[in-house]
Amino acid sequence: MRLSPEEHRRLARRYRMRRAMTAYGFLLPSAVFFVAFLLVPVGYLFYLTFHNGGIITPATYVGLENWRKLWGNNLIVTAIKNTAWYCLLAIPSVFAIGMVLALCLQRVSRGGGFFRSLLYVPTLTPYAVAALIWLFIVQRDFGALNMTLDLFGFAPRNWLGDTSLVIPSIALLEVWRGVGFWTLVFLAALLALPQELYQAATIDGANAWRRFIHITLPLMRPTFFFAVVMATIWNFQLFDSVSILTDGGPANASVTVVWYIYKAMFQFNNQTGFAAALSFLLLLFILLLTMVEIRLLRRKP
Repeated sequence: MRLSPEEHRRLARRYRMRRAMTAYGFLLPSAVFFVAFLLVPVGYLFYLTFHNGGIITPATYVGLENWRKLWGNNLIVTAIKNTAWYCLLAIPSVFAIGMVLALCLQRVSRGGGFFRSLLYVPTLTPYAVAALIWLFIVQRDFGALNMTLDLFGFAPRNWLGDTSLVIPSIALLEVWRGVGFWTLVFLAALLALPQELYQAATIDGANAWRRFIHITLPLMRPTFFFAVVMATIWNFQLFDSVSILTDGGPANASVTVVWYIYKAMFQFNNQTGFAAALSFLLLLFILLLTMVEIRLLRRKP
């Protein structure tokens, strides 16, 4: 039986509507959590930036007062510099070590699962526990790091008490804890690369270094794109290790943005609106930085 053009269009619309409703039905549970636990809190955070209180006490409208407090605040500038310095130290280091380990594990035919599990154990450690472990490693008098230096004739260093060493010391914690995760990410990408290209390059006379530069790195560009964006977002939220190891000291040398937000919210005279404004500023900064990274990494080489 033939359908008229009008019936055909009606059935086509019904079919598209049914497909769309099915898709929206599957998306609905995630959308509810997305709205309830992300959009609504962000919207309320923006609302608090123009108020004082709002958590324990009723919100009182103060206009742009909280935003004005952000400008000219030297501690905020110090926190941003410390956080950026930490990211510049931790992210390239953990990527470089993770890539080297991934290249080594790629060639392991027996026992590879054991070494992968061994590398991933620090990643499973909660930040609080990892910071406490690291506290014993970098402790000035009996820490493992200073005891190792003493064996080689070097003087012990006050890793968490020296303003020039405290951020690198905390960055080393992130390298130790995160290298296993990024090693497995890079290893998965390496194992998925087409081996035919390497075989052709070997036949053409390309050595291992040229194969790595001209084949491995370009093909792993999407993986590096994901890694850089995610690592930037995660590391700019540094708080746990700073709170446990130094609490912002010495002399504010390890103050970070999230640490300052926490202190402003709960300890510095309960400055809820100021902490909300600083949180929103951090959100905008991370979004801007992520957009710049996406723009740069998506450029064709």
